Amino acid sequence: MASLDPRDIVVAFDMDGTLLDADNNVIGGQETVDALGRLQERGCTMAIGTGRLDHDIICAGERFGLHFANRISQHGAVRVSGGRIEAELLDPASALAIFERIEHAPVRIEINTVSNRYWTSERDPSFPKELYDSHIIKSDMRELIRCQPVVLFLVVGDAADLEPIARMVNETYRDVQAVMSSATSLELMPRGVSKGAALAKMYAGKRIFAIGDAPNDFEMFGKAERSYLVSDVACPVDVVREPSILEALRDIERYLA
Repeated sequence: MASLDPRDIVVAFDMDGTLLDADNNVIGGQETVDALGRLQERGCTMAIGTGRLDHDIICAGERFGLHFANRISQHGAVRVSGGRIEAELLDPASALAIFERIEHAPVRIEINTVSNRYWTSERDPSFPKELYDSHIIKSDMRELIRCQPVVLFLVVGDAADLEPIARMVNETYRDVQAVMSSATSLELMPRGVSKGAALAKMYAGKRIFAIGDAPNDFEMFGKAERSYLVSDVACPVDVVREPSILEALRDIERYLA
């Protein structure tokens, strides 16, 4: 097989559960950081696609010595390329209507703008921490929805309370999609947003190698030439299964040799 030009390669990977564990430590430790560095030095483009805000991609790059000129955050709703930012926003009318329908449900509602997280009370200390804390306490969510560029709602609770909300949103609103990002978290975002769609927009014509661990990475796999799944979840897409991101990166290095 002829060797590939690394300058044509985008190595795209998820953050939580793929690059970082629950304590924000790199899975695979320094060996993973070194493997990412080697691929970047060879000319590959490094791309994180995450549900977190953009600031955590910046912090991750600084921490691990990686350069992310193009960044995909909030599941693909926010895309940064050089000095330009693009975002898919919730329609204020739809966002307000949804908020008013769920505000008294037994769930916690958080709202993300392009650059900040807003909530009405402090999080439980056991809640996963960001690398950069951008949260703002805001008592009036209606005013926030009217005046700020709202990207998504994060709704936290028991599955029995989240599932009816997801059904209601998906059946009622043509411009909003409800996606279960974990057993206890539901995210409401503009319909059509995904990491895969963002990759296709930002890296048209490039050869994408994608690494992820969860169903919200499957759209990313659908845009990739070669996909690595680093968990045991069932997946409808043809993937290479590896124990962790470290083994996936080593396989990419061999593939590009």
